[in-house]
Amino acid sequence: MEHRERRSRPCSASDGAQRGPNHGMQPTAIHAAAVTGRSAASSLMQIRRAEASDEEALARIRRSAILALAAPAMSMERAEKWAARAAADPTMRAIRDHDVWVAVDGAVSGWVEVDRDRVAALYVLPSCARRGVGSVLLARAETSIRSSGYAIARLESSQNALDFYLRRGYVQCGPPDPEGAYPLRKDLAAIGSNQRLELTR
Repeated sequence: MEHRERRSRPCSASDGAQRGPNHGMQPTAIHAAAVTGRSAASSLMQIRRAEASDEEALARIRRSAILALAAPAMSMERAEKWAARAAADPTMRAIRDHDVWVAVDGAVSGWVEVDRDRVAALYVLPSCARRGVGSVLLARAETSIRSSGYAIARLESSQNALDFYLRRGYVQCGPPDPEGAYPLRKDLAAIGSNQRLELTR
């Protein structure tokens, strides 16, 4: 799973924006099957906040996801150009300025970035694709967005990830941009009944 991120201006105190109530939350153990509705290779993974020490792993996951999962829907040259953007737009800025969550099942297997009401990025290791990691991270992101007071979640999806989001309640709200990113949105009002997280303490 990968996600076409489009960087917006980072949140800062001068923006009048504050971190949501999820800031500083403790790691949570989540049963993937509770979110995906099907069994996964590992039934229990940990979702925690990203730390500075995760930067290298997150950048590696981003690059591998783009090249392995996005490339079939675009030329390799275009995928390489997209993946190379990490050098100019490092994951450390995402960790510093936004809410970033990582999925850990022995090692970090995916991550999601939330910027206010936006799912700004979502990437999963190709070897962990179709195992529920992306669904768990997306559910974590939506919970964070809703807990911060937003009723709508927004994101921009690459073509290869479009079906993933449409199956999870997102709707297209405009044409793709010149880079092929599709604007999507989701009403979070019914998220509680459809995407309950089973917490294990």
